Amino acid sequence: MLTTFLTDICWLPVSDFPGRVIRGRFSLTAYHDALWQQAALPFPDHLSAAVAKRRAEYLAGRLLARQALEALGHPQRVVERGADRAPVWPDGIVGALSHNADTALCAVAPAADSGGVGLDVETQMPMQRAEQLWSGIVNPAEQAWLRQQPLPFNLSLTLTFSAKESLFKALYPQVQRYFDFLDAQIVALDPQAQTFTLALLQDLTPQCPAGRRFGGRFTLDGDNVTTLIFF
Repeated sequence: MLTTFLTDICWLPVSDFPGRVIRGRFSLTAYHDALWQQAALPFPDHLSAAVAKRRAEYLAGRLLARQALEALGHPQRVVERGADRAPVWPDGIVGALSHNADTALCAVAPAADSGGVGLDVETQMPMQRAEQLWSGIVNPAEQAWLRQQPLPFNLSLTLTFSAKESLFKALYPQVQRYFDFLDAQIVALDPQAQTFTLALLQDLTPQCPAGRRFGGRFTLDGDNVTTLIFF
């Protein structure tokens, strides 16, 4: 049953965001392929060789996307995957999907009100893993700066990883090119206001030159770190 597979569905309030953000918890043990037919969603060909976890998180994201789009006046829309593996949103809509072990999220907004939307949820990495992975996520100056922040280094690094994922999702539909974690840098972090700022270190397009800054929001929920960027 879909009601046992995807639970705790709720709309997340985000001040000034012109669209909707929805979150749900999915259960891998409750997943089976018949849920696609129950949901009236076509089973994607590219998932035919995927493990159950990948099928479950993909289904959860698409179910939430359908609800979010309906809230914006686009009922019964199927968000397919493009050739570049990015979600294909209806004309006039910008959006993003994310998931981790058991949480899925979707954010959508009218394109006329938002130039881009990026959303990401990550599970907080343990300190030992943070020490092993930081050089692929932040540059040495960022690493030193994060260690001076009031949040534990593993939490601030997870947050920065998520923020850069959100930035990529927000910008990719416009710049149409891949860029790396080290092509952007975190330059501000306010744990009280739950905000952050990233700056580009590389020219991506004339509209997205090196130095352009993007502000975002974050929330902490247990071990989950969620970031959202919109502009």
